[in-house]
Amino acid sequence: MPHIIHKKRHTWLPAVFLTLPLLVLLVLGLVPSIAAINLALQNRVLRYSDSDYVGFANFLRLFGDRRFVNAVQVSAIWEVVTVAGSLIVGVLLAVFLFEKVKGRTRDIIALLLIVPVLLPRVSAAFIWKFMYSPLMGILNWMLECVALGGTALLSDPATALYAVALVDIWQWGLFFGAVILKLLETLPGEPLEAARLDYASTLQVYAYIALPMLKVPIMSLVFIKMVESLRSFDLIYVMTKGGPGISTETLDMYAYAQGIGLMGKVSYASSMAVLMMLATTVIFTLLWKRVAKWEN
Repeated sequence: MPHIIHKKRHTWLPAVFLTLPLLVLLVLGLVPSIAAINLALQNRVLRYSDSDYVGFANFLRLFGDRRFVNAVQVSAIWEVVTVAGSLIVGVLLAVFLFEKVKGRTRDIIALLLIVPVLLPRVSAAFIWKFMYSPLMGILNWMLECVALGGTALLSDPATALYAVALVDIWQWGLFFGAVILKLLETLPGEPLEAARLDYASTLQVYAYIALPMLKVPIMSLVFIKMVESLRSFDLIYVMTKGGPGISTETLDMYAYAQGIGLMGKVSYASSMAVLMMLATTVIFTLLWKRVAKWEN
């Protein structure tokens, strides 16, 4: 009877390989957060070496700062417009391609739709800033061709934020379209065909059957975009620098102006960052619980 050798399995190895990266991520996340909270409780200014602990004075001061309130409003508008705009463009584009384009052509188009989001945001900002130029920009030329008249979109406080948001939607809306298109391809065809046999319109098929079946992965995509939209500094800074006036100044831009700019009020800027971190954590936690209920 052959001798069977039982190899001892190291069941602890997967736990080790998972624990070490998690610890690294935890340290990288906690250390800057603790440092920011500690700094927010002081009155440190870059021009001076001395600083004292002032408790929650910086946080209380924020609510009386009109420029901070404006930055919160601009950030909220930016978040809603870019996330909702990307989702709407992505869904409409994906449904159109799924209905009208088949085979390899659809795959090639889906691949091309990913290209804009791979483009560095600074490069995209310079390209679109040139396109928005009232003297040489192609967008103003197109408006003049249809008798709407050219306008300096980036110089008008009423349109500047939405003009910059269009660049973000151009990058992420097309990416959403490519991802949602591939999600639609994974759906079973029977429910969709059954709905069409019952004389359901295309709008009804997607609004009540196809898209609800994909709500969990689509919401995961929305979460990614919500986090990404918080990092709007580079795009807005290149295109408008927060202007005209403070019409496009988001929270991260105002924090930069206070902490790294001429003011040098790093503690005051840290209090903005901490407040923003707490607010986004609460919002994302509530939304994630809602998505978890959908999964169950």
